[in-house]
Amino acid sequence: MKKYLILILLLFSYLTLSAQTLSGTFKNGNDSISFSDDKVSFRITGFAGLSTVQVGEGSHEFVEDFMLVNTTDYSGPKSTYNAQNAANSDTCTIKVVSMNNYPVQGILVESKNGSDKIIGASVTGADGKIVITDYEKISKMTFSAMGYHSITIDFSPGNDFVVKIAENDIIENSTVAFKFNKIDDETISLILLTDDLDISRNLSKELDKLNKKARKTNLIGKRFTKELPYYTR
Repeated sequence: MKKYLILILLLFSYLTLSAQTLSGTFKNGNDSISFSDDKVSFRITGFAGLSTVQVGEGSHEFVEDFMLVNTTDYSGPKSTYNAQNAANSDTCTIKVVSMNNYPVQGILVESKNGSDKIIGASVTGADGKIVITDYEKISKMTFSAMGYHSITIDFSPGNDFVVKIAENDIIENSTVAFKFNKIDDETISLILLTDDLDISRNLSKELDKLNKKARKTNLIGKRFTKELPYYTR
């Protein structure tokens, strides 16, 4: 009898695992999530502000009705910067541009001291620039705005800086938790619960807490449909 029970449990585990095995790309408009073996990459909106795109990639695993993505370094475009000799000895000019080198307005620039305390803040104008005259205590600068990949740079006097800022909220080196529902072989539903799950705590309790919070805030799952191969004669 015990042997039969063990076989039934093993079969059930296999069927559950098989049911959660996914491959290919699932899409919802411009949003997408792609599976290849244990790897996954996603581009998703609607969970961090209406227009904010969240992107990430890494390995994934299923825990009950949840999918966890252990994100790695993002392979797509990311924010970068370049330092060059200052044009004026008593000022520091910083210009923020897009990946296509157009000035970006409305980027928050925070100056920080050696203790990582914010000691000043400015917002880039229509020309994408800010000019700093009092920089003796500045150690680092952080550039951020909703819908962009934030970046922190080391500040050094005697330099001007050009920051090339990438679009999208890039999630790296953290665990993303999705509420997952496989509707059929070609349709899945996802709710992004958190982009920074604390895996050091009791996982079941943390996921249950996040799921209850999503219900209270009436988060609705986003449906993704599998992109079928296109054949031509």
